[in-house]
Amino acid sequence: MVNVEICIGSACYVKGSSQVVNDLKDLLKQHSWEDKVALRGSFCMKACQEKKGLGIRINGKKIDGVTAANAREILEKEIAVALL
Repeated sequence: MVNVEICIGSACYVKGSSQVVNDLKDLLKQHSWEDKVALRGSFCMKACQEKKGLGIRINGKKIDGVTAANAREILEKEIAVALL
């Protein structure tokens, strides 16, 4: 099981984390990953304070540089690798 955590704290929410959650749900359906990926919300991961993009972790690993615009592409790649 791949664990994906997305920050839903106020700063990340304003920067588009809610849209990333929706995009990720669509991505999971598209690839039939619903039973293989656990999606969880999280509060502050300090990613925005460190200017590293939205707060996202996959299996505990922080993923830097994620924005609402590039999240789908990055998450698709990272999840596919984690599922190997």
